[in-house]
Amino acid sequence: MSSELLRLENVNLQLDSFQLSHINIDLFEHEIHVIMGENGAGKSVLMQVISGLVTPDSGSIFIKNKLVRSRMVSGEMFDDVIYIRQDATMLMQLSVAENLFFNKLPYKNRFLKSIDYDKLNYMCQQLIDELGLPVSVFDRVETLGFAQRQIIEFCRAYISEASIVILDEPSSALTQSERNLLYRIVSKIRAKGSGVFYITHCLEDVSLIGDRVTVIKNGSIIGTRIVSECPEEEIIKMLSGHYVKNRYPKIMIEQGKTILSVRNLAFADKLRNINLDLHEGEILGITGLAGSGRTLLANCLFGAVDGVEGEVFLNDTPIKLDSPYKAICNGVALIPENRLTDSIFGYLDVSNNVAVSSLKRFSSFSLINTTYLEQVVADYVEKLNIPHTLHSSIMEYTGGNQQKAIFAKWIMSRAKIFILDEPTRGLDIASKIDIYNSINDLIKKKVGIIFISSDIEEILGVCDRVAVLANRTCVCNVPTKDITVEKIIQLSTSQEQ
Repeated sequence: MSSELLRLENVNLQLDSFQLSHINIDLFEHEIHVIMGENGAGKSVLMQVISGLVTPDSGSIFIKNKLVRSRMVSGEMFDDVIYIRQDATMLMQLSVAENLFFNKLPYKNRFLKSIDYDKLNYMCQQLIDELGLPVSVFDRVETLGFAQRQIIEFCRAYISEASIVILDEPSSALTQSERNLLYRIVSKIRAKGSGVFYITHCLEDVSLIGDRVTVIKNGSIIGTRIVSECPEEEIIKMLSGHYVKNRYPKIMIEQGKTILSVRNLAFADKLRNINLDLHEGEILGITGLAGSGRTLLANCLFGAVDGVEGEVFLNDTPIKLDSPYKAICNGVALIPENRLTDSIFGYLDVSNNVAVSSLKRFSSFSLINTTYLEQVVADYVEKLNIPHTLHSSIMEYTGGNQQKAIFAKWIMSRAKIFILDEPTRGLDIASKIDIYNSINDLIKKKVGIIFISSDIEEILGVCDRVAVLANRTCVCNVPTKDITVEKIIQLSTSQEQ
């Protein structure tokens, strides 16, 4: 039997209005222990306790059967624990090699701290070759996509000396081939004797790599199961309190006229010959591997990058979307992949975040009717099941509620074309269904939606049509009923150079 790496006994923590109650959980060598729960259930708080970032009010923590008597100071982690968060935090100006081996830099002269770059790059190249990483030793992190940065973070966990590895939502922004790479890295971490706490909302992750799964709800553990003995339906029931028969609620409506046409769109050497049409009431899915241009295409259509070539037509009228302001004025909305840095005003409350794109609706002679504005905001917040604390900072909300607030912002602006870039990344099942229902409400109003996702099953479950990006262009654009998961994976990978 594998040795115990970690054990929490009756751990309790009161943190503002949130409480962890009577937590008992353990982790063994060579084990992947999956942690699941809705947003706000307490998963991340629990991991902060385990990693030493937060001190519990009571209870005991044992690492390798030794009681931990003192906690870390200045936010440092235990030497035995590495915590890879959902939002990759890396040194953007440094190279992949420098980021990966930042804590293991080889020196020519340790006194002078002169780095041996030849040895550093050699070490990094060996790792890239071993794992088949889709990056170069010399790439600066700021030039990489979000998914590529996450993969680099996973590799940091692999080469670390930590015996306890925490991965927070590692697969949420990855395509299937990238998930396969993640699974390979996690399996290697397990093989060397480490234990992994793997936080996820993805049921596929549980069945493919999990040994045990623990579900947390409202700060308490609902139960722990051995994955091989637990059917998926039981996990869903533990998560939601009931069985969810339809994970992708989809309504079928008659589509209207073409509201967006893209002809021969190109950008630098990254996109070429992109041709797409979007109709009223249609959900057009776009997928592809990391680096295929999904997010770049979204930014091109939103006017967020300069130098875009080709033609764009809105309602059959040619238009040059050369700025986000112009796109917004023409009814185009973008919900970006990284909500924290690109969509949320962290210093504003929820009410102002929802209202910020619709101020003209409520202003007269440069004066804003705040009473009417707050009333309408409250209506949208209630409709999207966002907690009714409008004047709380949006940074205090869970990822799911932040995302729903962003949706409310653009719905309130009465946009006619929504570009959704990974809109459900990192959300729990309940929050995802809220988002899908909001999308259904939009298409009833003849809104057109471009739905970008690395989750192929989600694309097929939500969208009417799917376009696959590969080799800098669109290699497929067909109704979802005419394509399969396997075919999409084949198209995504066969065009790689």
